[in-house]
Amino acid sequence: MGSKKSTETTEKEKSAEKVSKAAGDKISGKEKTKKTENGTDTAAAVAAAPVKPYFAGIDIVKILAVFLVVSVHFFLYNGFYYEPLTNSSALGPIAFRWLAYICVPLFMIATGYLMKNKTFSAKYYTGLIKIIVIYIFISILCIKFKEHHFHEEFDSWKLLKGYIDTYTNAQYGWYINYYIAIFLCIPFLNLAFNGCKTNKQKFALVFTVTMLTIVARSFYLGFEQNDQVRALPDYLSGAWPLAYYFTGAFVRDCPPKRCIRNKTIIFAVLCLATWFITYSTYKQSLADEVNDHHFVSWHFNDYGTYPVYVMATCVFLLLFDITTTNKGVKFVLRQISGVTLSLYMISYIFDNMFYGGWQMNDTSVRHQGFCEKYLEVGERLAHWYEIVPKVFLCSLVCAIIIHKLYDGAAFLVKQGIEAIKAEKAAREE
Repeated sequence: MGSKKSTETTEKEKSAEKVSKAAGDKISGKEKTKKTENGTDTAAAVAAAPVKPYFAGIDIVKILAVFLVVSVHFFLYNGFYYEPLTNSSALGPIAFRWLAYICVPLFMIATGYLMKNKTFSAKYYTGLIKIIVIYIFISILCIKFKEHHFHEEFDSWKLLKGYIDTYTNAQYGWYINYYIAIFLCIPFLNLAFNGCKTNKQKFALVFTVTMLTIVARSFYLGFEQNDQVRALPDYLSGAWPLAYYFTGAFVRDCPPKRCIRNKTIIFAVLCLATWFITYSTYKQSLADEVNDHHFVSWHFNDYGTYPVYVMATCVFLLLFDITTTNKGVKFVLRQISGVTLSLYMISYIFDNMFYGGWQMNDTSVRHQGFCEKYLEVGERLAHWYEIVPKVFLCSLVCAIIIHKLYDGAAFLVKQGIEAIKAEKAAREE
């Protein structure tokens, strides 16, 4: 999420031939040069050649990821985290919450997949311009919304802090903090990854980084929280986004064979990881009497933990190599996937519009008007369709408009620069 649509499309098209070979879709040279009896190429032979498939899998991954972002916010705003989970009916909502929680990891894996061949150059860094401009614009919209809806006041220092320190002017803008950092490092991360001479070395790199960042922060020996022991040194645990990036890069270079057997195995692993994190969360919440059995997960409630990593990687592997030859489907997918970052950030406004605004109870715990309508956790989840699709569609429309405005402004700026250059050249002549 966050790279230019044109850049992502180019990267996917460059990878098409390699994935095609793995899927058995490459056209043989003989079919391309088939001739008639008199030795001339025929239009029929060209027309008979199969249409080159569009690798839509990454678009689908990104669209699913941003939909899951909206879904995970559903749990934030509907009071789920402040309800006791004391019976087995909570297992469904817990599982849905964890499946939604893989949203950000999916974006990170997709970034590695799309950007692994980027190299150091001045042109590369201009890719940040669009991201920063759109971030600033959406931040302004969010500030105006907060001033009107929450009567929040902003002075110059608070505005500056919200833009470059906490990234809270656009409330969901924390991802910009991550993306700028990873974007600046990508050419050098690629030197490390692409510098590996064999696939075994690349796998060793991915394995090592994943173990020291993701597994180290969330894998413990023992079952009592106060007596558990970390199994690995966790000094580098804050660098867990690198594990997702290198995972995406590895899938790009070494895609698994596209077959029913592999997909079945991947799906089974996904189900097992989801069951594990769901059941462990339920048991830990059930045992937590101090916090009235509210949602709790000792070590996994973070994007950089190994069950979440396994789930996100499995979903990515299930979807990334999907292809289509339908031009209409291709167009729609590209339009939506190209605005996912803007959709994600602007959804803050619609979240607060549709969930009824902030309310506070006697203990200053956040609750929403929506949770008063449906008191039971399971009942609330069953009515997700009243909120999530609405937030998604409204955010999508706004995101598309924002990108069209940016593209129009960028075109005018480019035309202006070219006109100035032409005028300068004419004067010199």
